[in-house]
Amino acid sequence: MENRGLIWASDRAEWRLQRLKLRTARAGVFNYRPAVWDGGERLPTKTLFDGVLVDGPCSGVGTWGRNPHARWTVTPTDVAELAAVQGRLLANAARAVKPGGRLFYAVCTLTGAETTGVVAGFERAHPEFRPVGLHNPFRPEETARVQVWMWPQVTGGNGMFVAGWEKCAR
Repeated sequence: MENRGLIWASDRAEWRLQRLKLRTARAGVFNYRPAVWDGGERLPTKTLFDGVLVDGPCSGVGTWGRNPHARWTVTPTDVAELAAVQGRLLANAARAVKPGGRLFYAVCTLTGAETTGVVAGFERAHPEFRPVGLHNPFRPEETARVQVWMWPQVTGGNGMFVAGWEKCAR
């Protein structure tokens, strides 16, 4: 954005926002505002945005290559609980998207409940959003898809899942 426009960065943990302050300074990004937000219905700002990214808290199955111990600590119950949290976050964040704006959902996991399950639930509950095509940066030759899977064996790093929608104009 070349330090134009305004970015709101929110997290439930104040310490993560403090770390963000250091990272943005190193990157030369000064057009952001941090806000503690627990993901609940009360949004941290009344602003409506052109774009909202929900980088959901997840089981991290896509990071097992660098966190192999997680294979033995993540349970199916964890996955189900996190999918519910992700669904709530996405629904609450969707209220901050202006008509014609876009909403993106990203997680570093590959479980069905936290990827296609969350997407399906969101789409059932929010017909005012229509899926948009996204390009996989690791597979530029592929056509745009409404859900992008980035597999560890392709990325050479973490596995991720991304989906996006546009809010229909009223």
